[in-house]
Amino acid sequence: MASHVTPIERLERRPIAVEPAAIEDEFTRIWREASTSGYDESSVRLRVLTLVAVAGDDDDAARFESVMEAVPREHPCRGILALTSNKHAAVQATISAHCFRDRGSMEICSEEVVLAGGQAQQRELASAVLALLVPEIPVVAWLIGTAEPTSYLASEVAEAADVILMDSGAWATGPGIGAQVRMERAHDAHVFDLAWGRSETWRELAAQFFDGDDRLNQLERIRSIQINGYRGRASSEAMLLAGWLVSRLELSLADLDGDEETLRATLYDGTRGVTLTVGPGWAPEIMSGLCITTDDARFELQGHEVSQHLHVIEQWGGGEEARRAVGQPELDAASLVRLGLDRSADPAVAIEAATAALALLGE
Repeated sequence: MASHVTPIERLERRPIAVEPAAIEDEFTRIWREASTSGYDESSVRLRVLTLVAVAGDDDDAARFESVMEAVPREHPCRGILALTSNKHAAVQATISAHCFRDRGSMEICSEEVVLAGGQAQQRELASAVLALLVPEIPVVAWLIGTAEPTSYLASEVAEAADVILMDSGAWATGPGIGAQVRMERAHDAHVFDLAWGRSETWRELAAQFFDGDDRLNQLERIRSIQINGYRGRASSEAMLLAGWLVSRLELSLADLDGDEETLRATLYDGTRGVTLTVGPGWAPEIMSGLCITTDDARFELQGHEVSQHLHVIEQWGGGEEARRAVGQPELDAASLVRLGLDRSADPAVAIEAATAALALLGE
C-alpha cells in the first residue's frame, strides 16, 4: 500500500442490525454522524459500482469481508452480500461503513450491506438486493464458491449485472467451466472466471515465447503441448490454459484419449499433428507446468512449489538451457476480484478458451 493511504477504517465498530427497508435511512444517519466527528466536508461518499455477492456459507461471507477490506481503495462501492443459510428463517440485514484517506485530507468512503436469509427467502433476498442497487452505476455480481448460478437469487442478481464474477475452479472442472459459458449466453453481461485470472501470468509468459518474427514461425512448428495440473482429472486452470492454446492456435480436435489421471488429445493444424497432454502436477489444486515442443526448440514454464515463482526455460536444438525466474502476482480473493473488474471489458478470448476446454473434456 502506498504511504499516503491509511488502512480502511470501519466507522461502525460493529455492524448494525436493521430492517432491509430502513437501510438507506441508516446509512444517511451514519454519514451525518461521521461528518461531525472528525470526518469533515472533504469526506466523499463515493461509489463507482455496486458489488453484489451471492454466497451460501460462513466461509464465503469471510471471503466477501476480505474483498471489502481491499477493493474499495481502487473501486469505491456499495458492497452487498446476499447470504442463504439454513441458520436464518427470516431475512436479516446488517450494515457498516468504511473510509480511507487518499492523498491528503480527502476521505473516500463506501458502504457494506449483509443480507441473510434461508433458502426459502430467496425471493425476499433478491427483492432487497435489487432495491439497494445504486442507480446509474455498474453492477458487478460475484457468485462466491459454488453458489448455484441457476438459483432464483443468483439469476435475479445476474440479470441486473453488467459484469459477473465466478470461479470455475470451485467446481468439478467440466461443470464449472460449463457454468461460465452458460452464464455468458444467458445474461447480457460480461463473465469473468477467477480461474482464468489465476492463469493470466502463465498465458502472458507462454505468449512471450513467440514474440518477434524469428520466433513467430515456431507456432507453425509446434509438435506437442504438455500441461501439469491435475485435480480429479484436470484443474480448471489447466484446462482453460489448454483451451486457450487450442483456440488461439486454431487447432482442430481429432481424437481424445486418457484415463482418470491424464487427458490426451490429438489435434491438427491442416496436416500437422499436435499432441496435447494434461497430467498430474506436484499439487492437486495448482497448475505446475507447461511444456511446448517445436521442431526446433523447447519452451517450458515450471511452477516452484515453495516460492510460487515461475521458472521460464528455453532450449534451442541441443544447446544450453536459458533460465529465468518470474514472480506471480497475489492470487487472493481481493486480487482476483480486482483483476476481474479490470479485465472484464472483452471476454471473447476467455469464452473461446472455455468452449475449447469443454470440447477437450468431451462435453
